[in-house]
Amino acid sequence: MPKRSDFEWLEDRSDWIKNAYRLKLEVEYRRTHGTSFQLLFDRIMRSIHGDDYIATATYGNEGDLGCDGFLKSRKVFFAVYSPSPYFRLAEARNKMKADFARLEECWQIPKQVKQWTFVINYPGAHPSLLALAQEFEERHPELTVAVWSRYDLTQQFLIFARMDLLLSEFGSVEQKVQELAPLNFVPEDTALPSDEATLTYRRLSARIRCQKVDYDQLTNEWLDQLSHDPLRWMMVHFQFLVGAMASVGMAGSFAIEDPPLRRLKFETGVADFAWRKYFKTAWGGPASLIFQEDYKKEFPSIGGDIDMLIGVCLVQDALTLGTIRVHSRITGLWENEILEEVWSHVTEIKIHPE
Repeated sequence: MPKRSDFEWLEDRSDWIKNAYRLKLEVEYRRTHGTSFQLLFDRIMRSIHGDDYIATATYGNEGDLGCDGFLKSRKVFFAVYSPSPYFRLAEARNKMKADFARLEECWQIPKQVKQWTFVINYPGAHPSLLALAQEFEERHPELTVAVWSRYDLTQQFLIFARMDLLLSEFGSVEQKVQELAPLNFVPEDTALPSDEATLTYRRLSARIRCQKVDYDQLTNEWLDQLSHDPLRWMMVHFQFLVGAMASVGMAGSFAIEDPPLRRLKFETGVADFAWRKYFKTAWGGPASLIFQEDYKKEFPSIGGDIDMLIGVCLVQDALTLGTIRVHSRITGLWENEILEEVWSHVTEIKIHPE
C-alpha cells in the first residue's frame, strides 16, 4: 500500500506555487457553469484521488441516477450544481432535494452509498443547505451528508492534491508568478500594459456592438491571461474604470462620489455577493484617484489578498461597461461613442510601474 511519503504534494510546495494554483481555480470557477463546472470538479477530484475517483455520465432516460461522480473505496457519491448564469438559493435547495430523492430511489443506503455530497459553484455553503443536509442525515442515520462550496473544494485541493496528478490536470505554473507576492496596488506614474488594454477595448467594443462570437472568444483569452498575471489586469481595469468615470464627470451624467447604485448594479450584472464584497473597493479606488482628498468614503484595501485582487478586478471590468451604459441611458449618447472617449482617457492617465 503506497505511503504519503512516496509522493509529492501541493501542500508541501512554496506559498507562491499554492497561490498560483488557487488563482487558477478561482478563475475557472467564475468561467464555468453546468457541465463545464462538473468537468472542472472531475479534474480537481482526479488531482486528489487519482483513479479512485470515477466521473459519471448521463444515459438516455435514466440520466445519471443521482450521481455525478463517486469515490470507489469510500462509497462517496457527489451531486454537482452550477447553474448558468446565476446561482439562486431557492433553486439550489430544490435541486438538492431532487438529487437526494433520486439517490434514495436508485441506490441502497448504506450498502452502496456511505456519504452523499452536494457540490455548489458558490463561495460558501448557505445555512439552509446545511439544514437540508442535517434533515437527510436524520432520515438516514447511517449516511453522512455534506455540502461543499468553492471554498471547500479549494481547501481540499490545496491540502490533498498530489503533484503528479495535479500536473496532468492543470499543468505547471510559471516561475514569473512568484513575482506576484506580496501584492500591492498604488496608482503612480507609468505606462499602461498595452496588450491587455487593447484586448479590454476590443472586448468592450464587441459587447457593445453585440458581436457575441468575438466577445466570447476575447473573454476566454482574457480569463486565460488573468490567471498568469492578475496584477497587470488589475491596472488595466482600474484604468478603464477611471476613464469611464472621467467621461461621466465631464458630461455631468451622474455624481461619481454618489453614483446611482441600483441602475449601475443592474447594468453590470454583478451577483449580489460580489457586489457586497468588492464594489466599495472597485469603485472607491478609481474615484479616490479622481477626487483625491475630496473623496470622503472609506473602502477596504486590497493589500496582499489574491481573492480580493481578482474579485475587484472582475467587478471593475463589469463596472466599466455598466458605467458606459448608465451614462448612455442618461445622456442619449451612443455607447460606442462613449467607449471611444473612455479609450482616449485611458491612454492619457498614468498608473503604477509594471
